Amino acid sequence: MSSKDKISTESFILASGSEIRKKILLDQNINFSVIKPGLDEEELKSSIKKLSFKQQAISLACAKAKEVSEKHCNNYVVGADTMCVCDKKVFNKPGNLVNAINTLLFLSGKKHFLYSGSCIYLKGKSLWTHCEIVSLKMKNLSKEEIISYLEKDQPFECSGSYRYESLGADLFSSVLGSEFAIQGLAISPLLKAFKDLGLDIKY
Repeated sequence: MSSKDKISTESFILASGSEIRKKILLDQNINFSVIKPGLDEEELKSSIKKLSFKQQAISLACAKAKEVSEKHCNNYVVGADTMCVCDKKVFNKPGNLVNAINTLLFLSGKKHFLYSGSCIYLKGKSLWTHCEIVSLKMKNLSKEEIISYLEKDQPFECSGSYRYESLGADLFSSVLGSEFAIQGLAISPLLKAFKDLGLDIKY
């Protein structure tokens, strides 16, 4: 095998622009680089909406990883995606204050689920996929409380319209599942997958 074809087993690429996913990995002292995929997520979401929510989360994570992996064949690539679902309705990133208010008004007092999909790719092929499901019960929130929260935390690029790693954790009365999965990357299953693949990814 030439150096050009040699697979790097000491680092990998995170196919995501998410700052919290980067922080989760950095806190584990993991050696990685970041390349944000350029795929049209809305078009992809439309094409897979008949799949189960679990399969949708995995498919979105895989699409991101596959795009980057096909261009960077000498590296393992990790993809991840998170979906917020309540009453069979998917809540994407709100993008603005009005959408975020409407989302949190809908979620207020209800139980909803976060589907955290992740995967590892190499040479454009899937080596491992995983989906962790977290159940969250939101407190009964008034519109005034919701607006106050949103103005402080500005979670307009977060699924579900809350930033759990910041002030968003205070919005919930109960949570069943991994906080890392809520934040966007179920780290324990990913670390086990790296170990199973024989990858030395620590600094």
